[in-house]
Amino acid sequence: MTAEKQASEQAWFRRLMPLRTVAPGRPRPTENHVEAMAAFAALSALDEAIPEATRSRLFEPDGDARATIVIWHGFTNAPSQFRAVAEALQSSGYRVLVPRMPYHGEQDVLNRDLLKLTTGELVDHLHAVIDITAGFGAPVWVVGLSAGATIAGWAAATREEVSRLVLAAPLVAPVGFPLPLVRLFVKFPRIVPRLYWWWDPRVKAKIVGSPHAYPGFPLPGIMSFLHLSEWLYDGSVVVGHDLERVVLVTNPGDFAIRKDAAKAFASAVFERHSAYLGEALIDAGLKWMHDFVDPLSPSTGTTRQVADILLASLGTGEPTAGGVLVPPLVTEQP
Repeated sequence: MTAEKQASEQAWFRRLMPLRTVAPGRPRPTENHVEAMAAFAALSALDEAIPEATRSRLFEPDGDARATIVIWHGFTNAPSQFRAVAEALQSSGYRVLVPRMPYHGEQDVLNRDLLKLTTGELVDHLHAVIDITAGFGAPVWVVGLSAGATIAGWAAATREEVSRLVLAAPLVAPVGFPLPLVRLFVKFPRIVPRLYWWWDPRVKAKIVGSPHAYPGFPLPGIMSFLHLSEWLYDGSVVVGHDLERVVLVTNPGDFAIRKDAAKAFASAVFERHSAYLGEALIDAGLKWMHDFVDPLSPSTGTTRQVADILLASLGTGEPTAGGVLVPPLVTEQP
């Protein structure tokens, strides 16, 4: 079944459960490099109580940047997840901004602060980030992993500054969640169980991985991200300009998100608005997990491999990423 047919057949529950009107936010793009750096300083000021390792980071290349790449980290992780990759991209001539999403990267990894997260905060956050990039004067490309891909998708849809998008394992539906149930929880958030969801219930807080990532999360804390993806999926938020390139990165070893839902989402939202729509399929033999980018997590790629995947997906690197992508970027719009 094609992604387009899946999207069509799944539309009934979205029609039966319409969402309230979305608040689009208020962009205030910077106009030059000085304003951009001042805006980044304002974003960084939000991290005063955050550990050094997990704060928002800006990586400037030597000389003029080929492009400004914004990379949003994954759900319950932090900018540290992409630091090594950002440094590799910086050395290749790119400016890289890795912002910290609200209520992430805190010292106490067992906190419950994600319960406070709202869709309005996420929208304000992404506008603040793209406002910064506008003043640099270089092309703006956005990348996101998991929930970070939801933010990146929203930015690509709503900000004309963005011309290329990479959706790495976008969080449209967690594994085991039927899409009608996702919509039901988004529509009626009060019915979402307020339980704490361990990433690995066998070991709970003793999970092996990055010391900066939360070992679990209060279940309602994920709903704001799903709310954003549902708004995009049902057309409440439309892609307001044509993009040069949209690529979905699919990892066969990922058992955290529904890959079928991610593919249907990318097609339904961006197919008519991108000159190039591709899928970068990671070699299943590598057996990488959902978080395949963080060198502090198990079953991940090397920094060079991950950087090559992103460059291939963005259209500036070798298409197979050194043989990691099999087959490389297989879907292209005529």
